[in-house]
Amino acid sequence: MKHITCTLLLTLILLNCKSQDLFPYRVDTLWGYKDKQGLVKIDPQFQYASKFMGGIAIVAKDEKLGAIDESNNLILPFRYEYLSPLDSAEFLFGYRAKYLGEYIIGVMTKDEKVKIPAEYSYILKYNNSYIIIKNKDSVIAKSSIGDVRSVTETYGLCDSNGKALIPCKYHRISWTTEGVLVVDSSYITDDGKYLSTNSALFNAKGEQLTGFDYRVFGKFIEGIAKARIGNKYGFIYPTGKIAIPIEFDYCEEFSNGYALIKQQEKWGAINKHGEIIIEPRFDYEEVKTTLKEKYGR
Repeated sequence: MKHITCTLLLTLILLNCKSQDLFPYRVDTLWGYKDKQGLVKIDPQFQYASKFMGGIAIVAKDEKLGAIDESNNLILPFRYEYLSPLDSAEFLFGYRAKYLGEYIIGVMTKDEKVKIPAEYSYILKYNNSYIIIKNKDSVIAKSSIGDVRSVTETYGLCDSNGKALIPCKYHRISWTTEGVLVVDSSYITDDGKYLSTNSALFNAKGEQLTGFDYRVFGKFIEGIAKARIGNKYGFIYPTGKIAIPIEFDYCEEFSNGYALIKQQEKWGAINKHGEIIIEPRFDYEEVKTTLKEKYGR
């Protein structure tokens, strides 16, 4: 999920850089906007005021959130309890959930066309689709300051129109560098604990490419990714087809056409065809040195 999060943060930063003419300022309890020279452009009138991003700012009146442009024209009316720009054309919107600081969230356009109903705990947009996340609460105890809960997350995927591609029932979903999704499924106990996690590959259409037989998928490097079934490792294509049989005790990702493999505590190396070019009879550093000297790895 780190790659997705960094991409979203970069998007917001770029949007913010495009619109830095107005800055929020406060007089007593109300917020307005000044320009870079300190001139008042929008009089203090809001209970809350965000920075402008992409020419739009989130503001609050009467405990509700809306959105304005730099001329103080109302883009979105004051009717939301959660509102945040998802990108230059869409917003996350929502309402307070049962517990303080939590919201149920959906996706809508600037004209308030709902693409994804407000039913989720959070939504991430990437590759022109949406990873949807829903919290499942289990109250395990009560105290004087509130409920003690066990919270589990389930993940799903929607397309650019908000249509569900992968149901929101999986332990985790993340994008790989090849435009393929890793979907984690697990057995969940009654108290919300994950006993085990297996993974499968899905494509961007939500089509399942492999069974849930895998424990690990690495990054797709040079067109293939490390994959683990049980205690054995091999390599897989983005299509879900096995590239190199999953038969090694361990392996590293490919680099310049070669990968280190481990068998019975000894190291060797293979090429992209799965052919062993250095028998697994050596120490790790010996194999690295041989690859560098003989193959220029």
